[in-house]
Amino acid sequence: MQRTIRQLFSKNRHWIFFLSAAAALAVWLPYGLKPEFRGSYESPRGVYRVEYYTASPLQWILNHHMKIPSFVRLYRNNPNEMIAESEIVDMWLNGELYWYLEPSINSVRVGNDIFFENIPPECTDCPPLTDKEIMP
Repeated sequence: MQRTIRQLFSKNRHWIFFLSAAAALAVWLPYGLKPEFRGSYESPRGVYRVEYYTASPLQWILNHHMKIPSFVRLYRNNPNEMIAESEIVDMWLNGELYWYLEPSINSVRVGNDIFFENIPPECTDCPPLTDKEIMP
């Protein structure tokens, strides 16, 4: 008894569907987990760097109530190391950057929701930052 291609596919349609779904998932998953880099800013003296990221497509789905789900990473430039990463917050009308790097405060604020505290000072004998340097 010979089987035709039509008979073979009619009995195994569910396998074709599952293989197609697995292939689509394998292609989409790396894209769905990768956040998108949006830009970076250095501190007034160049010691620290703040990088802005838009949430990955999967995180957009999980945070569907936000207009622009994003997060921020704070790095020290030399050596290049990440100091902190924020939670996902809504950056819609909420992304102003403030460098409070004076020895008594030592913090960085991004918008209303992200606040990095206890950051080591950029230098010990530096003159105070001007308002324009604090709020670029």
